[in-house]
Amino acid sequence: MQYTGSEYIGEYVDGRMEGKAEYILPTETRYVGEMKDGMFHGEGTLYFPSGSRYDAIWEKGLVVQVSLNSPIWTHLEKSPRALMTVEMASTTRSRG
Repeated sequence: MQYTGSEYIGEYVDGRMEGKAEYILPTETRYVGEMKDGMFHGEGTLYFPSGSRYDAIWEKGLVVQVSLNSPIWTHLEKSPRALMTVEMASTTRSRG
């Protein structure tokens, strides 16, 4: 799960991203948490450039449990679908 322009700071096991890590997407969104087999797996938090955060438990790259109790969440960001749409759009937009 490595995107062009992303940065990974963490451990590797057999050449795969695994263990405690920080993963920075080209959009400057950061994931801080556990990785397994190159995917978000375990407890982890997405930090957005806007200052919002998304705390979740991940399994093989997918959210299985989420906490939206942070007071800095906006209404739109409380929707996992909106979160995914915004992140997908921001990683695919053209630069220039």
